[in-house]
Amino acid sequence: MNPLSPREAARRRLLDTLRREGPMARVEIGQQLGMSPASVSDLTASLLDEGILVADETGESGAGLLRGRPKVRLTFADTLGSVIGVWTGFNRIELRLVDSAGRNRASRHIERPLRNLAAEELMDVLAETITAFARETGAPDVKAIGLACQGYVDTRDGIVAWSPVLGTRDIPLAAGLGQRLGLPVLIENDASAMAFAIAQRHTELRSGRTACLMVGDGVGLGFLIQGELYRGARFGGSEFGHVRLRRSGPQCRCGGRGCIEAFLADYALHRDAQLIDHRPAPTVLIPGEDAMDAIVAQARAGDTALSGLFREAGEVLGDAVSILIQTLEPDHIVICGPGTRAMDLLRPSFETALESQTIPELRALATIQVVESSMDLLTEGVVMQALRELDYGLARLKAA
Repeated sequence: MNPLSPREAARRRLLDTLRREGPMARVEIGQQLGMSPASVSDLTASLLDEGILVADETGESGAGLLRGRPKVRLTFADTLGSVIGVWTGFNRIELRLVDSAGRNRASRHIERPLRNLAAEELMDVLAETITAFARETGAPDVKAIGLACQGYVDTRDGIVAWSPVLGTRDIPLAAGLGQRLGLPVLIENDASAMAFAIAQRHTELRSGRTACLMVGDGVGLGFLIQGELYRGARFGGSEFGHVRLRRSGPQCRCGGRGCIEAFLADYALHRDAQLIDHRPAPTVLIPGEDAMDAIVAQARAGDTALSGLFREAGEVLGDAVSILIQTLEPDHIVICGPGTRAMDLLRPSFETALESQTIPELRALATIQVVESSMDLLTEGVVMQALRELDYGLARLKAA
């Protein structure tokens, strides 16, 4: 792909800012990008003429504007097509449709066996599911697909190298789906997708280094530097949940023992709760929200055995965050994902373990916050990334 010209690069920066910050007045765009009013007016005029941006008069006065003058905010037109976001979990698929302005138009949850499918069968099922969703929702002019998946994902070549929820390795998912759908397909690790979505919602997380530790079906890590996802040697992220803490620990989905995930993920907590009170096993490997909510409720009600289960999980969470602080030296750490439902039970032992295992001078450098978040953020993260790729094309100047 040819590099952007200086003017195209400026258009891309402007579009990226609007995509991230939402509707903005011209004066706010200039302040954000360090551009002169004349430069901003020149760029936005062409984007308005091309129908990429639209003006929205709120009738409010804003800082830097004349008193009483309507504050005209610029935003994306919603007529430039749409994007579909997909998340593949254990035998389930989540879908989200957004328009070109980033507004949610539809979503769908589908239970579908995926674990035992061969690569070609998996891509057939996903393509059929996406096509049916687009048809049923009347999706207008779909431009791209963003797909988040658990496991190690090569984002450059579009390959799922390994996933605990899929039964085969090295799946050329982006190319295979792209051929079936006739659309560009972007794939991402699910923890990275959630990290990206959270950073778009919280301005302070887009500065410095931010580590987002996602706890839920599994344990994953998304790492951002200045708001952009960090990529490793194979353009993936990390498999932090499979760092081994105890050699003789419980069995993990990856086949190893004693991984962080094997103590902290939903399936691990439900497995240990079964051993305590002989509750029914889940019908699938990953317990549902109702099952996890029941365990949390019993622990809060004073069940000492289940409280002890969360106490141990909190210690593991503290050890995990200590490792992050002492290896990556992040500015911000975010604990996120459905597992935060039990943070009140995890917090006492988490804080004790964190303080006892971390060099104080390093601990003082990182802010730690808990962001309660559902799996909806996974599809939000990949549609936002897909829209950014769409914006790259919109930034290019049309041939005269």
